[in-house]
Amino acid sequence: MRELKFRVWDKVKEKMLKPQAISFDTQSSVPFAVSVPGRSWEPIGKFELLQWSGLTDQNGLEVYEGDLVKLSSIIYKVIWNKTLVTFELEELGTSSKRDISEVTWGSIIGNEFQNAPFHPETSLF
Repeated sequence: MRELKFRVWDKVKEKMLKPQAISFDTQSSVPFAVSVPGRSWEPIGKFELLQWSGLTDQNGLEVYEGDLVKLSSIIYKVIWNKTLVTFELEELGTSSKRDISEVTWGSIIGNEFQNAPFHPETSLF
């Protein structure tokens, strides 16, 4: 069985957190509450739930949904493709996509939340 890991973006405090627990509805299997360090259970609506892709970048960092990855000189966002039921790399500013396995040759340079709005023309990266 594959390992599932999550992190959450706190929309209110604008901070990335590692959840202690996630509670799922028993009927629909949809998450409805998150427990983060130092706080009690809170509604899932306060957070953006981000799943681990199961892969690491060339530096050994775990790659999650929403991460920005630099591959060669191009920056991609890690997305979940609901139709194909897989993670993909989507080039910023275009609809061009690459296979998620290529992330192992790239480097995480941030994520869509802490580095938003991100524009490929900026000299930040």
